[in-house]
Amino acid sequence: MRFFIFITITLFSLTIQAQDKAGCENAEPKYMTRMPGFFIRNCQTSEFNTHKFSFINTKDIREYKELSGRFIKISYSKDPKEPRLFSGAQIHANYYNAVLNAKGESLALNKSFFKMKQNGRTVYFQIENAIDPDDRGFEVIIVEVEDMKQDIEINMSEGIDRDGKIALYGILFDVNKATLKPESEKALQTVIDYLNTNSTVKIYVVGHTDNTGVFTNNIKLSKDRALSVKNYLVTTGKIDPARLGSEGVASLCPVSTNTTNEGKTLNRRVEIVKQ
Repeated sequence: MRFFIFITITLFSLTIQAQDKAGCENAEPKYMTRMPGFFIRNCQTSEFNTHKFSFINTKDIREYKELSGRFIKISYSKDPKEPRLFSGAQIHANYYNAVLNAKGESLALNKSFFKMKQNGRTVYFQIENAIDPDDRGFEVIIVEVEDMKQDIEINMSEGIDRDGKIALYGILFDVNKATLKPESEKALQTVIDYLNTNSTVKIYVVGHTDNTGVFTNNIKLSKDRALSVKNYLVTTGKIDPARLGSEGVASLCPVSTNTTNEGKTLNRRVEIVKQ
């Protein structure tokens, strides 16, 4: 009897899993289950990506939160054979209750955006398109916040000698601010070391953004960020300010498309340009 039950459960699990899109079978994080009767229609996963969440917070104000880390997007569809009717409100409430049970918190007025701790990481996720009385499909977007593992080391001298400039992606800022994050220290020290080794070189620090938001705001933000880097080089690196200039160009000089998250990540950068 036990053997029969095991076989039945195993076959049922395989039947449900077989409906998931090929390559998406392991897309769901282990800490999150799915609504019954739904299968994965599509998925996107990245070891590291940046996503900008938009939501109405609990004070009924539109808020944006740009986060980086392990990225997962799962699109669910309902099995036509599933007899139960799940409303969008029911789907939201299920995730809401699960998050509270995990000692997390709901950040959105409509219970669509959440924050919680899992396996030592801060996890943010959002429910999208769960709105119908008998919902046939919805999306879950997850960012497990963490710093990117740096796999490529750049020789600044070689890059600048070859191209006259170099893009640095290890210089990071708080969202929508010009405040340098502590994890930027390694990349900034690289610039300091380069300037100390090449004592006659003068540079421009140039800030770049993607095209999200208002252009005039992005111009100011890119200028302020470039100035923050310049000030760091002067105050911490003891670099002569006469050797440094700073400027911001917002989204005027993209290196990739702004139609994908990957492209936007590449466009958000600080460049060191030889004068």
